[in-house]
Amino acid sequence: MKATSTIVAIAASAASVNAFVSPSCTTQHVVAQAPSSAMFMSESETTESAFVADVPAPSTEDDKTFDAVEKMGKGAAKIKRGKKKGGDTSSTSASTAKAAATLAPEETFYEGPPAITETIAPTISILTVVGIVPAAAAWARQAWVRYQITNRRIRVTSGIQGKDMAEIVYPDVVELRTVKRLFGDGDMVFFLRDGAKFEMRNVPNFMETIEFILGNVDEDVRDTYRSQGDVGAN
Repeated sequence: MKATSTIVAIAASAASVNAFVSPSCTTQHVVAQAPSSAMFMSESETTESAFVADVPAPSTEDDKTFDAVEKMGKGAAKIKRGKKKGGDTSSTSASTAKAAATLAPEETFYEGPPAITETIAPTISILTVVGIVPAAAAWARQAWVRYQITNRRIRVTSGIQGKDMAEIVYPDVVELRTVKRLFGDGDMVFFLRDGAKFEMRNVPNFMETIEFILGNVDEDVRDTYRSQGDVGAN
C-alpha cells in the first residue's frame, strides 16, 4: 500500500506542469436702449433723390493686413486640419493593418495531449520495479496535460482537472530551441523577453508544428532558428 500511494503522488506531481462640479451660471441682462433720432423737415423743404453707383473702394494696406491676420486664425487652422486629415496615409494604412490583424479569428492548429510515444519506453520498463514510477508519470501526463497551439498563443494546461495553466503569445518570444525525437515528436523551449522559459515536451507532429509556429513568431526569431537549426541535429 505504501508503494502504491508513492506512485500516485509522483504521477500527480509530474502532470502539474474619477469630480463633479455643478456649473454656475451668471446671467447678465443688458438692456440696450437705442437712441431715438427723429428728423424734422419743414413742409416747404423739398427733397431730391440722386442715384449713386456702387464703386468698389480701393483696397488699402490695412485691409491686406487684416486679411493676413484673419488667415492666421481660423482659416489657417482649417487648412492645417485638412492637410492632417488627408495627407498622412502611411500611418492610416498601418493602423488599418494592425486592426485587421487584431480582428482576425483565432485558428487552432493543435489541441490535445502530448505525443503518445512518450509512454512506450516507460511502459516497457514497467517489467522492472524501477520502471513503474516513470510509466505512471508518463500516463498521468497523457491524462492531465493538454497543449493548445493557435495562430495567437500557445497554452499548456496541467494538473488534476487542468487547474494549472501557462500561456505565451508569439510577440514575447525572442528565441526558440527544439530537439526532435525518434518517433516524429519533439521538445520545444521558448525564451521570452522577460527572461523566462516556456517548455513543451513530446509535441506531436513536430515538423508541421514547428513550421506553423515559425510562421507566427517575429521575423528575427524565425531567421535565427533557421540559421541555427534543431539542437539535436548539431
